[in-house]
Parts: sequence; structure tokens; C-alpha cells
Amino acid sequence: MFKARPNQKEIINFKKGRMGVSAVPGSGKTHTLSYLAANLIAKGLVNDDQEVLIVTLVNSSVDNFSQRITKFINAFGLMPNFGYRVRTLHGLAHDIVKDRPGLVGLENRFEITDEGETHEIIERISANWLKTNPKFVDDFKNKTIDNYSSGKVKMGWEQLLADIADGFIRQSKDLELTPQDIRSLLDKMTSPSPLLEMGYHAYSEYQRALTYRGAVDFEDLIRLAIRALKSDPDFLRRLAYRWPFILEDEAQDSSLLQENILRLLADNGSSWVRVGDPNQAIYETFTTASPRYLREFMRQKGVAAYDLPNSGRSTKSIISLANHLIKWTNSTHPVAEIQEALTPPFILPTPPGDPQPNPTDDPNGIHLYSQKLEPADEIQLIAKSIKQWITNKPDKTVAVLVPRNERGAEMVNALQAAQIECIELLQTSHSTRKTARVLSKVIQYFADPTKSTSLADLFKIFLEYTAKNDMKNEVLIKIVKEIHNCKNLENFLAPVPGKDDLERIKEIFKGDWVSDTLENFQHQLLNWQRASLLPIDQFILNISMILFKKPSDLATAYKIANYLEHASRLHPEWNLTDFTNQLTSISSNHIKLIGFSDEDLGFDPDQYKGKVVVSTVHKAKGLEWDRVYLLSVNNYDYPSFEDQDQYIAERWFIRDELNLQAESLAALKSLVNSSQQEPSAKEGLATRQARLDYCAERLRLLYVGMTRARKELIITWNTGQRGQCHPATPLKELIRFWEENHAASN
Repeated sequence: MFKARPNQKEIINFKKGRMGVSAVPGSGKTHTLSYLAANLIAKGLVNDDQEVLIVTLVNSSVDNFSQRITKFINAFGLMPNFGYRVRTLHGLAHDIVKDRPGLVGLENRFEITDEGETHEIIERISANWLKTNPKFVDDFKNKTIDNYSSGKVKMGWEQLLADIADGFIRQSKDLELTPQDIRSLLDKMTSPSPLLEMGYHAYSEYQRALTYRGAVDFEDLIRLAIRALKSDPDFLRRLAYRWPFILEDEAQDSSLLQENILRLLADNGSSWVRVGDPNQAIYETFTTASPRYLREFMRQKGVAAYDLPNSGRSTKSIISLANHLIKWTNSTHPVAEIQEALTPPFILPTPPGDPQPNPTDDPNGIHLYSQKLEPADEIQLIAKSIKQWITNKPDKTVAVLVPRNERGAEMVNALQAAQIECIELLQTSHSTRKTARVLSKVIQYFADPTKSTSLADLFKIFLEYTAKNDMKNEVLIKIVKEIHNCKNLENFLAPVPGKDDLERIKEIFKGDWVSDTLENFQHQLLNWQRASLLPIDQFILNISMILFKKPSDLATAYKIANYLEHASRLHPEWNLTDFTNQLTSISSNHIKLIGFSDEDLGFDPDQYKGKVVVSTVHKAKGLEWDRVYLLSVNNYDYPSFEDQDQYIAERWFIRDELNLQAESLAALKSLVNSSQQEPSAKEGLATRQARLDYCAERLRLLYVGMTRARKELIITWNTGQRGQCHPATPLKELIRFWEENHAASN
């Protein structure tokens, strides 16, 4: 059973009202929140027709919470899988809208656009705008550049406009504005704004494309959920009764819409607990999330505010280094506007007798490199160091954390060249969703093998992944049509004389290749039919070994198999139809995913001892390793708003170093808030504020990276592609602090 620390006792004994908790890295907030949920149920504070609602950030946390709560529920001797519901915000919004879709004008079976399709729509709209509005480029291009006809510049503009459109659409929906609302405001202006007109056009065309598809996107889902709650007070009260306790995890990454949807429920009787760490808010750039919502909540009257300051994750030396970064930022950072990027509470070691004691301290496990390194030299230095370390400590865990995916790919190449086995947490979600979609189609057939449409879909998949020769499209279409026309599928799978659809189709499409393909397909169907009786993860792997040849596809299938195996343990009553629905939810984004990669599947670093995990710092959040390497801690990847710093969001082909995405969002907010005919946002102010926000977020990112380390931490920097970068300002301070204090301790 859970052995609570003194600070945790205040939280797990919560019974009613509102509570805010600031939890340092490694403080056990997930464990504490899970126990609180189980404790509320065990104490009888939740009726049979009610649930504790847990809202968290990503899908891996849904699985993590469900497993932990179930474990505590079992320890209390209660029936598992009852009395609680764990959802991402998008999952919660989906539940609300699905309950009463008519309240927001949707059909009962509404569609949600896939993330990939959403990006394709926006990119197409942006590219068309660029073609038909050349003056837009003239207004903002850097006039000192001559090669504006190059393909590189054109691609840069297309990507920039897609980014602007994406941000504008998200911000508009966060403000609960329709395209018609924005058009009405624009018509009151006496002179046009190129950025606002472009944003309006993209938003209007995007919504038109969704309407044509009869679909909504994830931002629509949250906005519509709020509208449904506001439009029917009885519906709102019913949901508030259903969820008398709302436990919000990762609240530092809450958006305005997330706060609004939970506040509506809380204002109608639900108790509300918000847990997070403002110092780990690293998803804020060009999103509507902000750590200020949690900070302001904890300062409100009537909110019980607590800290979870104790952490047994890291050595005292690593804790002291992380705490110094907070202290220096909060009091001495050279830019006053960034000094609140990191704030107390400081991390405290665990008390004596704690079940998670801190690792034995070893100051020599910290290495902060001040040496000047070329980018390639930094990579080789780390690869050499890792090879030596793994040889001596094959039973330990190690990670290389990079600020960007590109840098991670370079590190992976070097490790592979050195014959060091590595695990990547760098991939995007596109390939995963494609793999999930293929597997869902296969399993869908075996969930209901009477449907000829499912058989036809399965044949197309089989042909795509196993055929050695190309088949003309018209021939393929005709074969699929004939399979679709099979009235009795047993005549295809297990034919008897006179009732043999396989021979009938082979006779129509004469040719050895067609005949062999159809026979192979029939043979594989029978094998899979037998394998369908295996546990779901073994069935998935059986399918995957036949279909997939690329290592990346097989690796993804393995992750999905693990994910479904977790789900089967949580839901032992599930059948193939349930697993098909789960795969369909993944592939179609009905479950909001921030990349369906290892960390979304409950990635456990301890499963990869003796191997190197290469990850972005963002994807490493929530994970920990014995040794951590932090790369590229220079003034490009971790700027501090100083003269020589550079900013990724500012394109080199834009005049005056403007951040057009930030400028467009500021213009939109000014348009909405201005009582005058003209927006009051002055050009350049938003770019400056975006730089400040980015610097603050990168400071928090550095803090997150440092606090992933249990025993050893190595931080390096490089000079950048053009050799102009220098150590990031916070790294210089950490080096100074460590050299002074480490020298004093020796």
C-alpha cells in the first residue's frame, strides 16, 4: 500500500473543494493522484452512478493512471474498472459531445479529421494563397536577398504560411471565434491587414473543407463541448453530478479552453484538484497553453495550495544544480522579463526511511563541458563516451537528449556507426498511424469474417505489402470487386467442388502471378484465422511479421502490440471488435495523441539497460535514466534574449527579423480586443514578446533535461553550423556555480 510522505498526506486526504498542487520532478505526483482517486472511491465519496474524472495530457498517462488506480482499487478490496474515468482533454471533449451531439448541430456519427489530413488541408490552402497573392510576399520579404526564385525560398514561404494559418486557426478557436466573427471585425477596419486577411482566408477555407467532409477537428471538439455545456444547464448539472471529483494532471500545460471546460463542471458542484509543475511547462510556444493558469488558480481565494517538494529521483548533486538554475533565473537572470520562467518550490531530497531514497551522491558524476566543440566533434565525443560507459556498466540506463529531431538523427547515425545499439524517441506520428490503420483493417475482418467488404480491404493490404510485382490499377480494381461480390466467404476460404470462388476469380484473371497471389492470400487468411485465438499482442505480431518488412514498421507494430496487451490486462472482457475500435481510434485521431511513439505507449527506460535512448528533451519529459547527456546547450538552441542569440521561428527571408506567426496572433488578439477601428498591435512588439516567451520555455526545457538524470549528468555545447554559437548563458552560470562549489567541496 501507498506510504505517504508528510506533504502527500495533505493531498490524499482531500475530500471536497478546490486544491492546487505544485509538484517538483520525481515527486510522485502520478502515484499520489492515483491513490487519491482510489481513496475517494474506497471512502464511499463516489456513488454507484458517479466517477472520479482524471484529466491528463497524453495517452500514455491515461494507461499509466488506469493501471495505478486499478492496483490501489484491488488493494482496497474493491471491484476494478469502476468508479473512475481517465481521459485526455480531447477524450473528455469527445465524451461530452458524443453524449449530446445534437446540442451543437452534429449528427450522432460525426467524424473527426485525422491530424495528417488536417495538415494537408492547411498546406494546400496556404500554397494556393501564396500563388494568388504575390503582394503578400512583397510586403514581408527581406529585400537584401536576391535569390527569391529559388526552390528553397519558395518551400520556406509555403511552410511559413502553413504555420501562420495553423496558429491563426487554433487561436481563433481558443477565442471561440468563427470565420464569420472575424470577417465582421475585419470589415470594420479602414485599411486591410495582410496577416489578418491571410489568416481569415485560411480559417474560412479550412472550415469549409471540414464541412464538406462532414467532420470536426480536435480544437472544434473542445469548443463544441463547451458550447454543449453552456447551452443546456440540465446537461451540465448531470455531468457535474456524474463527475463529483475532477483530478487534473499536468496542469502547467492547461490551455484557456481546458480551464474553461473544467471550471464549468467545477462551478456546478464538482470538486477540482489541479496538479502540475510550472517549471516543466515546455509545450507553450505557439500553443494556447500557459503555466500562468495553474499559478493564478493556486493564488485564488478558497483554493488549498500545497507543494510536493520531495524527490527521490536524483542525487543531491544533481538536485543542487537544478535548484541553482531556479534560484539564478528567479533572482539574477540578465533579462528581468524572464526571471519568472523558473520559480520555487525547490527540489528537496526524500526524508530518511522514504521508500524512494535518493541515489548515493557522487559529485564526480556531473560533467559540464566548457570546451569549444564543432557540432560533429560534439557528436563523436558523446559516442565515444557512451561506448566506454556502456562497456563498463551494461546493467544501467543512459539517454542522449537533444533539442531538435535533426540533431537526434545525427547522434543516431554516429552511434550506429560505432555499433552501439540505440532506441529512438524521435519519429513523428504519421508512420505509426498508418501502421495502426493497416492492423485495424486486418483485425476488423477477423472480428466479423462474414463481411465481403472487409475481405476486399484485407486483400488490398495484403497485395500492397507482399506483392513482388506491380499490378495495373484497373486489374486490381476488378479483382477487389470480384472478392467484394463473394456472397458466401466460405466459398473463398474453404471451397468445395462447385462452390469455389477462388477458382472462379482465377479463371477470370488468367495468369500465373494472379493465381499465385490469390492462393497465397487464401493460405495466409487461414493461418491468421488460427492465430486470432492467441492473445492480442501475439496476434498483432503474427500479422506484422507477414506484412511488414521495414524495421521501422515492425518496431511500430511491436509498440502497438505492447499497447494492446496493456489494454487487454486493464479490460479482460475485450474482444477483437474492441481492439479494432482501439486501433481505429489511434489511426483516425479520435484519441488525441502527441505522436504515438514509445513515450506515448508507457515507455520504460529500465527495459533498455545497456542500450542508448536518443530522444528530444520534450519527449523525455516524465522519464529518467541513470546517466543523461544533454547536447547542444548553446545560445541558438537555448537563447536568453541577448545580442548574439538567434530564434528558430524567425525566417531568414523575412524582413526586419519579424516572427510572422507571432505577429499574426498578436494582430488577431488586438482585433478582438480593440474598441477602435484599427488594431493597436504595433509591428515588432509581438516578435519581441515571442522571443521572451521562447527563451523562458527553453530555460524550462533545460531544467527538464537536467532533472531526467538519476546519478550522472553530462552537458555539452557546440558552435553551430556556421561556427558562431557560444555556450548558453544558463550553462555558463551552471559551470561557474559547479566549479566554485565542487572545488570547495574537494
